[in-house]
Amino acid sequence: MRRAGGVMGADADRPPVGPPAAPLITCATCAGAGAVTEVCGCTGGGNRLLVGWRDEVGRAYRDCRLCGGAGSVAHDCVDCGRTGRWRAQLVLTVADLDTGAVASANVVPGSVEPTVADRGGWCLDLTALLREQRAVVEADGEVGADGGVGADGEVGAAEPPDGDPLRERNRPWEAASLVVPLHRRWRPGLPQQRLRELEAQAIARHVHRPWWLLLIRSAAPPAEQPDARLARLCELADLLRLDLVVEARRHRRGAPTWHVRYEVPGSQLPAQTPAHWPDLRTAVAATTVADALFGLGERGSAAPAYTMVPGGGERTVRHDVDLARLGGLVLADLGGAPGAQAVWRDGRWWHLRLAVDGSTVVLTERDTGQVARRPIDLLRRVAEPPAPSWQGVPVPHEPCPDCVPGGGLVSCYCRVDGGPAEPGCRICGGAGFAPVTGGCPGCRGSRRRHAALTVTVTDLVDRAEHELWLPGDGPDVPSGHRLDGPYRLADQATRFGVRPEHLTDADGGRTLDAALRDGLVLVGGPDPERRFVSSAAAGRPGARLIVVARRPDVPPLADLVRLARALSLTLRVGVCDERPDGMALRWSVSLVRCGTARARPMQLTVEAAIDFCLRFLDNAVRDAVPDDPAVPIPVPQAPARARPPDPVPGILALAEHHAGTEVSVEFGRDGCRVDLLVPEGWRLIARAASFGDALRGLGLVS
Repeated sequence: MRRAGGVMGADADRPPVGPPAAPLITCATCAGAGAVTEVCGCTGGGNRLLVGWRDEVGRAYRDCRLCGGAGSVAHDCVDCGRTGRWRAQLVLTVADLDTGAVASANVVPGSVEPTVADRGGWCLDLTALLREQRAVVEADGEVGADGGVGADGEVGAAEPPDGDPLRERNRPWEAASLVVPLHRRWRPGLPQQRLRELEAQAIARHVHRPWWLLLIRSAAPPAEQPDARLARLCELADLLRLDLVVEARRHRRGAPTWHVRYEVPGSQLPAQTPAHWPDLRTAVAATTVADALFGLGERGSAAPAYTMVPGGGERTVRHDVDLARLGGLVLADLGGAPGAQAVWRDGRWWHLRLAVDGSTVVLTERDTGQVARRPIDLLRRVAEPPAPSWQGVPVPHEPCPDCVPGGGLVSCYCRVDGGPAEPGCRICGGAGFAPVTGGCPGCRGSRRRHAALTVTVTDLVDRAEHELWLPGDGPDVPSGHRLDGPYRLADQATRFGVRPEHLTDADGGRTLDAALRDGLVLVGGPDPERRFVSSAAAGRPGARLIVVARRPDVPPLADLVRLARALSLTLRVGVCDERPDGMALRWSVSLVRCGTARARPMQLTVEAAIDFCLRFLDNAVRDAVPDDPAVPIPVPQAPARARPPDPVPGILALAEHHAGTEVSVEFGRDGCRVDLLVPEGWRLIARAASFGDALRGLGLVS
């Protein structure tokens, strides 16, 4: 229940400078000193270099990098930022990315009526406040019943207005809730001053996330239900010719955990899974297509490589999947086993049990300089499903000539074309072999060099084109030679209706490097096709390269300009046009407060830069909170607005006019400014009420 004065009016379209100063309390972590002295982490392992994962010895490590053997370390208090004080204020903001409407609640002591907590005691249940802000935003934007996250939950956060709660952008599988537990001494009947003190202490403890920003997408399609998502993952597995693995693993303690992922047939079971979901429905709801593909190369580094039989590049019939029944069958197979799987291959499920197949030890270096040792059981399938129907003949390979068998050394860079080592080499000291961070660059840790590569280009929706790169002999070519035909992936981007810069690796979403995208042979010599394919196939699972050809599903840049102004933040767009020098056009997009350091433009498209900005929006909001606890957090309010003019053409004109130099454009509530990076630093070249006025002042538009 909200007390009067807890929420500012949503129709107040003004700079959010209205909230009064929030109460300040002494930081409980450092007792107001701004610094803390803590027991060093090395004492958990004792005076040993190699320690167990959960050792608790209590003796300091004499060679500790942090404490030098003293057993304690002093450092600035991160909870209060060295101020010694906490701000007793929380701000809850809901913003519609499609309309620009923003509504916020200001939570301070006395603004919210405490309620009885589920486990006893009292709390401030702020979930209802979040729903109130969503209702205000939806009513202001005249939102219908179609609000929701996108199909993969990348950006959106709202559910259809049928009573369901908001869902966080980065956690769309569960309802967004915010409950602030009060001290056990809080109870009705205490003096008002004492009640407010206890409430202030509880609110201030949310120091690491004092501003909650939840985005909704009123124009986005309805949220995809877990059953429909699993059916789509199965359909995509058939299209890409991959296995979809639904796995439950039993741990030494607690209930089994679930993981959903794609694999190349024949991949080894990972020793550890990156996700530990409590049930299958949650696991599917939390797994996007990108999540399922992530780690495909690492899991399939030792998978056997085969060619593909022709056909199968079109969308298959979507299968009905009973999620509850599938989960029950996997649990039935699990029984007392360490794990069980359901593998989708060739249009059907194969149910498999897992068994222990030895053990391994995971070594992790700690900040103290110690090495933590953790034993892990390795698992294997009791039986394998039949080979897929599309599997062709094996792809030949040879051992990597640069790897040292049985060790972690690789051929040193000083050995040109396998020749003798350079005496006195600063890397290997003349030995000819040296450890390399990230593994062997020639095979990327697979220890194999494949003679062919299967390339799949897909839009991850309903289209996939499979092509075998089988190189032949060729004459000597100079450095920078460009191959013809299928080796130019950039030409295939046009067939999918995207630009070459939109081509990304399905495993991790990284933009393809220019050499692979354009078929460039960087080093001159004979057999350019063989060397190009060998390099492209290095470390690929089953000698397969899966390329995604689609634009990121992000809102236009103009929507972020509108959002920044509604939140009283600054949208900073960085761009650098190096195309005249044979390089690329690079972008950066970030929501910041005034005075924040500029980020270097690194993304190849503005869509990729927007996607990066939205993925790390929580960090940007946290950084936008005033450092001084005496300064209150703004409580932004804004009505729905029309979308401002698209700034991208003007930014491109600026970048082209200042080719080779970084340009920064800032869109704030009070106007726009343009800065240029010169040898002496950033120089202001234009400031105006609008971006159009700034361009006219620079003579770039009439």
